[in-house]
Amino acid sequence: MEHAESPSADKVVRSYLAQLGLELEGADAALRHDAIIDAEQHLRAAIAAGATAEMAVAEYGTPAEIARAYLDAEHEPRSWHITPATAATSNSSARAPVDVSAVSKHQRLRDIPIIGVWFDRRAWGAVVYFGAVGFVLSLAYFVWSVTIGSLAIGLAPILIGVPLVVLLLGSARAICLFEGKVVEFFLGVRMPRRTQPVQGADHIGFWQRIWCWLRDVRSWLSLGFLLGNFPVSVVTFAVTFTLAVTSLALVVIPVVHLLGHPIANVSGDDADIMFMGTQLVPDAAGDVWLTVPLAVASLAIGLALATGTLWLARGFGWVYGHVVQAIQVARPHPMNPPKIR
Repeated sequence: MEHAESPSADKVVRSYLAQLGLELEGADAALRHDAIIDAEQHLRAAIAAGATAEMAVAEYGTPAEIARAYLDAEHEPRSWHITPATAATSNSSARAPVDVSAVSKHQRLRDIPIIGVWFDRRAWGAVVYFGAVGFVLSLAYFVWSVTIGSLAIGLAPILIGVPLVVLLLGSARAICLFEGKVVEFFLGVRMPRRTQPVQGADHIGFWQRIWCWLRDVRSWLSLGFLLGNFPVSVVTFAVTFTLAVTSLALVVIPVVHLLGHPIANVSGDDADIMFMGTQLVPDAAGDVWLTVPLAVASLAIGLALATGTLWLARGFGWVYGHVVQAIQVARPHPMNPPKIR
């Protein structure tokens, strides 16, 4: 049999969460978000089952222990399948061996000044994301949001628009969660594994739940993201795609020449080709060849431009990923259950 949570128990829980937040100060925002949500759900469930707040806290672990468990578990594969209550006690248990030498070697390669970005998975993932995947997804999100939003506004006078608004906000939140997984995979920015529950949602009516969704800051942040993300994606797509294609062409053309193949074949006496500001004249067979200095210059400029593109894409990915993360960890306005008279 469940028991109603008393004000004193609620105070104990909130105090514990505040201490846990302080212990995780400076940690990744998504990690901190997950730890606080797990702790709140566990403590409130224990209190609802009949335990006192003090007993629930004692069984769960101190804020320092839980914080350390989450920080340690962050570096373990599939660590989030472990329940948080047992994470603190599992830190000293045997773990699968990790090839430290391979990890450190890869880390050393990434730490090389300037060219280390070539060994950074996040940089390559950002190029793929901003150069293709992100643009396609943002276009789909924008079309969906505008279509449902237009229907909701047009049908608002006959009340059908209200459920459409709820559908729009609910779908926006779901799409943002999906986008978070995509962003984490390509850009390497950690996203929350837990969704923020609405406090008291099990004890309020249907219309109160809808009102809670309407005043939840994350609902509107998610919708704003879907609408505003499209023009941003157009810009990042244009910049990333243009730079990537240009650098690739500057690298491939001299390589083709060095392999003994002409870079082009033209016909006609007036056929001239300009490459990097230099006019290239075809030979008698119509083949166009690069000079050695021009091939070396093209290769050097192409590699430099490709390196700059990777750094730029990585920077885009860091900013973009943390914007998506901020939306998902935003704290909603709680909807407390109605008081029992």
